[in-house]
Amino acid sequence: MNRCKTQMNRLLVLHGLMQEGKYPNCSTFAKEWEVSRKTIQRDIEFMKYQLGAPIEYDALKRGYHYTQPHYMLPSISMSAGELVALAIGTRALEPYNGTPLAEKLEAVLGKLSDLLPDKITLNPVELFTRFSFSAPPSIAIKPTIWETVVEGLLSKRQLEIDYLGKTSRIHPLHMANLQGAWYLFVRFYDYDNFRQLAMGRIEKVRLLGEPVNDDGFDAKAFLDHTLYRFAGDNEPFSVKLVFDEEVADSVLEREWHPNQRTKLLKDGRVELEFTAKGDIEVKRWILAWGRTCTVKSPKWVREMIDAEVDAMVAARNA
Repeated sequence: MNRCKTQMNRLLVLHGLMQEGKYPNCSTFAKEWEVSRKTIQRDIEFMKYQLGAPIEYDALKRGYHYTQPHYMLPSISMSAGELVALAIGTRALEPYNGTPLAEKLEAVLGKLSDLLPDKITLNPVELFTRFSFSAPPSIAIKPTIWETVVEGLLSKRQLEIDYLGKTSRIHPLHMANLQGAWYLFVRFYDYDNFRQLAMGRIEKVRLLGEPVNDDGFDAKAFLDHTLYRFAGDNEPFSVKLVFDEEVADSVLEREWHPNQRTKLLKDGRVELEFTAKGDIEVKRWILAWGRTCTVKSPKWVREMIDAEVDAMVAARNA
């Protein structure tokens, strides 16, 4: 028989049979669904002990039935639009390479769609083909490393990691996705400062029994002024830039930084100012605009850009 062999589908069919007084049994139902008898026995136990279903076995009729004829399984109410929103959210997780988030959410979506009324006919697989997402390149994360780090975060237990060829003991404090890449913020054992580690560069991890010391860590403060992926404890600095008229619309139509301030100048150019951390990231972002961007301040950022341009010219002419 061609059936969708999820547990939720089996539970719904078992429920319907018992509501109709048909007394299903494990052997016959297992054969019909092409699963083991123990699988159906576990389904019955799940309904009885986890969902609170009033199920009893009738020895004379050799099958299960409800002792309360009008019992209804717990259900959810979800509109078609809400299911679409969940599907899009699940699809949006795909760029997060190496993490089990997307896979698990797709499984949840399948279970939710099983619980919806028949009148809502949305195929999750078809929904996934209608929407696409992309993100900047990021380092893949091994699922076992992801699971262990998450367990350490939630249980507030220390970890031992191999990172860039060195073994260290850390206090995991916070995880953040910055521009599609996952980072772990930690305190190294016997150190007071906080560090930012790329999850994809963790080679091995082991969960320890000792508790985490998170005194003094403020995730919001640590992430403030991040331009792209750097969220270290460097001092933030203010940058003022002027963009040529030819890129004015591109600059004005997007939020490049949460604390940005923009001004349209009389000659059509645009002034953009923001406070950020990470001079390397700021330098690369400015250089990506090429000749259309001029650094007004601070002086040391302008000199850093000039030095990089000079180095590029020298390398080209070498």
